[in-house]
Amino acid sequence: MNLYMKAAELTEANIPFATATIITAKGSTPRTNAKMIVINKETVYGTVGGGLAEAYVIEEACKSLNSGESRVVRYTLDNGTSETSIAMNCGGEMEIFIEISRPKPVLLIIGGGHVALSLANLAEQVNFRITVVENRAEYLSKERFPGAQELYLGATIEEAISKTLIDRNTYIVIATGNVDEEALRSVIDSDAAYIGLLSSKRKAAVILRNLAEQGIEENKLSTVYAPIGLDFKAETPEEIAFSILAEVIKIHKRSHAKHLKQRTDNLVIVRGGGDIASGTIARLYNSGYRVAVLEIKEPTVIRSKVSFAQAMFDGSITIDGITAVRVSGEMEIKQALIDGLIPVIKDPEGIFIKILKPIAVVDGILAKKNLGTTRDMAPVVIGLGPGFEAGNDVDAVVETNRGHNLGRVILKGKPEPNTGIPGVIGGHAAKRVIRSTAAGTVKPVKKIGDLVKEGDLLATIGDCEVRAQIPGVVRGMIHEGMHVPEGFKIGDVDARGNIENCFTISDKARAVGGGTLEALLFLTGLKRK
Repeated sequence: MNLYMKAAELTEANIPFATATIITAKGSTPRTNAKMIVINKETVYGTVGGGLAEAYVIEEACKSLNSGESRVVRYTLDNGTSETSIAMNCGGEMEIFIEISRPKPVLLIIGGGHVALSLANLAEQVNFRITVVENRAEYLSKERFPGAQELYLGATIEEAISKTLIDRNTYIVIATGNVDEEALRSVIDSDAAYIGLLSSKRKAAVILRNLAEQGIEENKLSTVYAPIGLDFKAETPEEIAFSILAEVIKIHKRSHAKHLKQRTDNLVIVRGGGDIASGTIARLYNSGYRVAVLEIKEPTVIRSKVSFAQAMFDGSITIDGITAVRVSGEMEIKQALIDGLIPVIKDPEGIFIKILKPIAVVDGILAKKNLGTTRDMAPVVIGLGPGFEAGNDVDAVVETNRGHNLGRVILKGKPEPNTGIPGVIGGHAAKRVIRSTAAGTVKPVKKIGDLVKEGDLLATIGDCEVRAQIPGVVRGMIHEGMHVPEGFKIGDVDARGNIENCFTISDKARAVGGGTLEALLFLTGLKRK
């Protein structure tokens, strides 16, 4: 059998199929240069060698047909236990390319009037397979619809529809003008991917109500697009047809159909939303990037008034005019981005990185070690502070240690090691940091923005007290109810006493954010060349 002729025949008939082709064969294998066509497990043309190897390929081809994705599969004829092993003793290895030939989407137009004519002409240009049905012979001819593959005429519209094959690849537009209700009743129980009704709002409501009274389930009627089309304020048959086809393509492509201006191809995901990471988030956001934040359920943020992670507790937070909101799924993330907000979601494992496919990932957890960020997570991966090596697990590292190099972009190597000594602010280092005096649950006594004197009670942990070691303003305090070990950082006192500083992003966070923005612009520009 000539497989190329069979492929052409299947394509003409709009039948999906997979072509499996041997692309490499090493050692002893049943065949070294062969291909076959797979429609389903029972319908196969050609061979790649028979036996268990061919059965494996057929099974994998059927999986690819279900997923709609072409791919390469590998197997070893070694009777072994690896994932690619097959129970054969030939000892060879084979690679098979499984290529999926998808059928064209079918546009079933019920009715042959002016809008139907314009719709068929447009749909032909975007590779739809067109079927038109009518109960009026004067509206149905090859001369009128030259691009249609099937034309079906019936004494009634129901009879004409009964001649068609409707499946999940079918998109139905009802535009009869006088027998819309009968047409909709005939297709409402079908597997069609889309059913649209060309009518006014009033007429559509009447038809849907009539069908409901006839016993058709509400959940089925609710799937009908009526009135039909996207809102382009269309008036002419050509404009109406365009709006209908735009809606059909939107459904077919599973698209949100946003303006290109609202595209999310500039999405950056930041792992961690503490105060330093929030400086980066703000820099990116203000530079036109869309930013999503991945956090743990109860982040141990200290400077909570300037940490977008606080949204995990409060539901939302606004810092320097930028609002972040807690979300719980993909659709909420995307809606927040459309609304110009920063979504914050519980995802310590980084699952949404694969789902959202950002242009860059920034690890801003600042754990002093890498908690799982890898260079293959996104086209650009940037780490903040110690624990990363540029050129190894990330593309760039931004220095977070206070001093001459703060905010410096490192493209090869590691940043300065963690000293374990807090930076000097207002002449104080270790004493400004508030640490737990025992293990237990923290109950703050002072809040962020409160002025305190040395010795003032700041918090309690069970029966133990935590007191200020220096006078100043409480710049940071851990969320009430957090359970911490002894010696854990739970707050910060700023000896400079400027209350406003407690509610704005710090100089350090802005410097690190500037370095991150520089790294992102450099690396994305480099990868475009």
